[in-house]
Amino acid sequence: APSLSIYRSSGKPKIAWKAVSGATKYWVYRSTDGVNFKYYDSTTKTTYTNTGAKSGMKYYYKVKSVKVVNGKNIASAYSNTVSIKAR
Repeated sequence: APSLSIYRSSGKPKIAWKAVSGATKYWVYRSTDGVNFKYYDSTTKTTYTNTGAKSGMKYYYKVKSVKVVNGKNIASAYSNTVSIKAR
């Protein structure tokens, strides 16, 4: 699983992680309470900026690394959870 760090980019939450060997994409999960995470987006990069985050709201993020084996998505365990307030 990736290890996340978080900071703001133009006030928006931006998460970053190191590439996971063998992973072809990453699934981003988001929560507003730190408990109930929902699948939010997919990226092939090792950073993700949540441009849709609302100012003043606190968001929590987790990421799974995904590799494709025989046409099927094989996901890792969740990363650590990171949180930040959008500005």
